[in-house]
Amino acid sequence: MLAMQYTVRLPEDFDDKQIQEHVAARSQLFEGCPGLRHKFYLYDAEEHVYAPFYIWENAQFAQDFLLNNLFNGVTETFGRPRVRSWQVIAFDYGPAKGDPKYMCSAVDKVPSGSPVGALMQAEKEHHQSLLKTPGLFAHMVLLDPDRWEKGLYSLWQSREQAVPVKADCVSDYAVLESYRKMQGAA
Repeated sequence: MLAMQYTVRLPEDFDDKQIQEHVAARSQLFEGCPGLRHKFYLYDAEEHVYAPFYIWENAQFAQDFLLNNLFNGVTETFGRPRVRSWQVIAFDYGPAKGDPKYMCSAVDKVPSGSPVGALMQAEKEHHQSLLKTPGLFAHMVLLDPDRWEKGLYSLWQSREQAVPVKADCVSDYAVLESYRKMQGAA
């Protein structure tokens, strides 16, 4: 599996109502999208940033998306954003059954003196310990081998239920809507 995200700083005159309308119009276009397991429409109102997050079955499906008209719609509306991608090391669902309303991402450098396999194993063990946390919709451990960064992404029923994280870069988002094709563990 492959995780992918891009962020768009919205124009100042693009208000909350417009982002809701944009998400409502775009979400319908992803129904039945080949290889898309999840799409979360994320928004940081404080920073005025739109940051959709995708989970693809594999890199080929992600590439197909970037080269087709769905992604062209993004570039026509907001310009061409930088797209980040990560290998999915672990992805599982927590006990929350309803759609998530909050996502927290924590990104840290992989220390150069540490074996990557051992670090990922430790993160997978921590990942397993989080899975019974009330309010958790899903948690994932990601690896970017280009930048040698690990990502810990969690989706929650509410911000209040989220387990605090520490990392070099922590981002908080409201989940405006989600597309979920799969059930059970990824």
